Amino acid sequence: MPTLISAGLLLAGLAATPAQAEDEKPMRFSIGLGVGIRPDMAQLGTTIVQDGTVDVADSSLAGYYSIDKFLMSDRNNMTIEANSRNTDSIFNLQDGYTEGGSMLGLEKGGDLRYELDDVIKFPLFFSAGFYHTGKMSGGEQSRTLGDVAAGFSALDTLLAITEGNDNTTEDYIGGTMNTTWDASWWEIPISLGMKVPIKPHWFVYGKAGVSIFNGGFDITVDIDEKYANVLGSHVNIDSANPLASTFNDLSPDGGVQDTISFRTGAVGLNYGLGTQVNIRKRWAVYFELNSSGAAKTVYGSTTSDGTKQLFTALSSETIADGSESFDIAGDPTWFDQLAYPVVMQGASGRLGLRAYLF
Repeated sequence: MPTLISAGLLLAGLAATPAQAEDEKPMRFSIGLGVGIRPDMAQLGTTIVQDGTVDVADSSLAGYYSIDKFLMSDRNNMTIEANSRNTDSIFNLQDGYTEGGSMLGLEKGGDLRYELDDVIKFPLFFSAGFYHTGKMSGGEQSRTLGDVAAGFSALDTLLAITEGNDNTTEDYIGGTMNTTWDASWWEIPISLGMKVPIKPHWFVYGKAGVSIFNGGFDITVDIDEKYANVLGSHVNIDSANPLASTFNDLSPDGGVQDTISFRTGAVGLNYGLGTQVNIRKRWAVYFELNSSGAAKTVYGSTTSDGTKQLFTALSSETIADGSESFDIAGDPTWFDQLAYPVVMQGASGRLGLRAYLF
């Protein structure tokens, strides 16, 4: 009887050996799916919060509202609004605003990874992925002008003597501009990494490589007619001879609504650190911090005739209307395109699930 039992255990052990061996065989090829948050995506926060773009001509009526850039900024909006609200003078430059703030991005995608431990006897891995980043929030601004024109006594006279101008001071008060920034791009990161074990089912890793990007950002402007009037009108005061003063409204009728897109492809670098915990043989969760980016200065999409006219008028009275002194004809839609750096860059924190296939 003992002999029969021993033989049975031996046969059972032999039968179990292939299955156990297969179960102990490491799995190296996996697919991971993750989501992440990318603060200040496209690094447009500086522009939205602080800078603006396209210089406004010194003679523009916009200067009386302390506007020196076409695009608004949160910094100027907040400063001008606070001081306008507390003044008893005519310098009520602003009657309201909405902060845009930096754009917060949502990153989604996945990667394929092959761990080279058994191939080269060193804990390296190779990965290639595809991720898409798009805006979650931020980037929406507005500005409403105050009533500077109402206290500008010379404006009534200038409007009256300007041939063919049927506007009144009310046409330069309370105009509103809204801007909406958007950004999105896809990224293909190709990386080489190394693992450092902490416990049998837990390791940390670092990786670095190159990324292929395609995408960019958009800026949608919605400018009503009163705001456009302020940007596109030029005031030239002759204090010695007031009758020689001029007021020239070169703004488009009806305001401007347009979307300008900046899109490009580029190659940049990526690097990151992460940690992974294996739940079972085929499953793992991971958390990683990534940084990647590329940049290129590109032309924006062609704008509408109304936008061209407004850009031309606010940036140069001479280009928009010509010069009688030098017998030069104007080119009211000269400002055809904008150039701006497209920055597909930033850091993200990514959480994901990984499945080992074989």
